[in-house]
Amino acid sequence: MYLPCVFLLILATVATNIYQIEALGGSQDGNNYTWGTKATTDTLIAKEVVSANKLLLQTNTQTYTLTQAGTAKTISYIAITDLKRKRGATASITSGGVGDTTVTIKFTSARGAPIKSQVEIWGA
Repeated sequence: MYLPCVFLLILATVATNIYQIEALGGSQDGNNYTWGTKATTDTLIAKEVVSANKLLLQTNTQTYTLTQAGTAKTISYIAITDLKRKRGATASITSGGVGDTTVTIKFTSARGAPIKSQVEIWGA
């Protein structure tokens, strides 16, 4: 009776540890995103690095908003390059984007990881 209980306890511990390693590991290739198509006539509207420090055992969010002054260009291409590569942040467009003159992008880090992503916005 004692031996099967110990075996089940060890099996449960190993399974839990594997799950935690996968949950903390994140993507090995980075979270790179592109929206739209870049034409040869497009010009670079904005290029910035979005970053945030890591929070112990928590996810972190950062919002990037592009608003253009003067004569605004229409966005045709957005590229986000994950500079962390391992356990990098995910990105999603929450408003605006391709075909608009503004865009808001929300970055969410992996648990316990920082955010470091480069945003490039092209348009005409």
